[in-house]
Amino acid sequence: LEQILRSRNPNSLPALIYAAATSASYEDAGKMSSSSRITALLERRIQRLEAELENHDEEAKRSLQVMEQQFHRVKVQLTSVHRLRKQQLEAAAGSQSSVVQALEEELYRVKQSHKQKEKSLHEQIESLQQQLKQKVKPFVLQALLSPGRHQRQAEAAFGVRLERLNQELAKKTRTIQELKKERRNMPSAPNTRAERRSTETSISRAVVFQISKMQLAGGTRRFFSCFLLTGSHISEVLQENEALKKQVELVLLQSEQEKEALKADAAQFEEQLSTTKAEHFRVLDHLRATHALEHSDSKVAELTNKLSTQEVGLPHQAASQLKEMQGCKEALKISRRREDALQTQLTKLLQELKEAKEASSSEVKLLCTLERKILNMELRHQHREKELQQVRAQLTPGDDLQSELEHWRRLAQDKSREMDAFRLELDSILDILRHLQRQGAVLPTPELAIPQRS
Repeated sequence: LEQILRSRNPNSLPALIYAAATSASYEDAGKMSSSSRITALLERRIQRLEAELENHDEEAKRSLQVMEQQFHRVKVQLTSVHRLRKQQLEAAAGSQSSVVQALEEELYRVKQSHKQKEKSLHEQIESLQQQLKQKVKPFVLQALLSPGRHQRQAEAAFGVRLERLNQELAKKTRTIQELKKERRNMPSAPNTRAERRSTETSISRAVVFQISKMQLAGGTRRFFSCFLLTGSHISEVLQENEALKKQVELVLLQSEQEKEALKADAAQFEEQLSTTKAEHFRVLDHLRATHALEHSDSKVAELTNKLSTQEVGLPHQAASQLKEMQGCKEALKISRRREDALQTQLTKLLQELKEAKEASSSEVKLLCTLERKILNMELRHQHREKELQQVRAQLTPGDDLQSELEHWRRLAQDKSREMDAFRLELDSILDILRHLQRQGAVLPTPELAIPQRS
């Protein structure tokens, strides 16, 4: 305060009063100044400790908030990535299953159509064979029983019918062979060996059937030629008839054998069909496996690999983040302990300061009140100076002289009043100081030199 008063108003009354107080002894002043220095030091330490505590609290709060924000951010990112991977996997699996189902349905339709064609052709062949057998028997019987011109006509009609039926049979065999070729060209075609066997058996059957027909036709011709011969003995005719009957029996036996062979072939074909079905299912499974293997290097596999790696990495990341959080918690605990210790030190220092203030004398209290009053006076003086500067800045050169004069007159009156109030305050301060000197109180001496009055 002395230095402020001297720097502001070196020739003022308070400065002179402080200069007059330098005549007191330096020893008592040193004691009083030491006590004031101790209190100031304690106050400074307390303020510094409070500032450090506040800084530590703020830093701990900020670090906690940052860690929580990072943890929530990482958690949200991981959950969003996990959901995206799941959705992509589900979409890829749905698209693959739809493609496989469409392929299976198309293959099933093709198989059904081929099966229906085969059945219809087999039925047509069986019906034609039955019609042929039914029509061959009456002609043979008629040829055996009724000789003459009718036999020749029947033989001619039978030959024409037989040729037509042979042509139809050739057409059906061609269509069967074409269907078998188409079936071979299919992706799920049966074994080639089974097809070759079936074709060979069908060809052998057709050859046997044609040979039997040729034998029948030759027998009937021979029979008819025998009847046409003149001068032949009845015994020869009977012998020829017996031979023809034996041939007919042989043909019937051959037909029965052919029926048995056809049944065996039908059983064999059924077995072949079952084997082809098994092979077809095996080929389907193989195609599915190859399709899955071909598409295993696509986005689905990449997504599954990424998902697995992320699932493996998630626990490690969570563990590392938990370790970091635990380290932060431990650091926070240590900072809280330090804060508690500093708080206890602060309470102790405040208690000591309170005790020191209570132990101080009434003169020190009066000095403190005087210091406060002086500070208030200086603040008011600074405020008035600021107001004057604002008024000077607001004034313009174009104003009337009369208004300026009145304004400055009011300002001078206000300043004179303030000076009177200031003098009264200074007088009261001087009276207090004289009263203190009379009682024997020692005032602190300033270290600076006494300014000389100009």
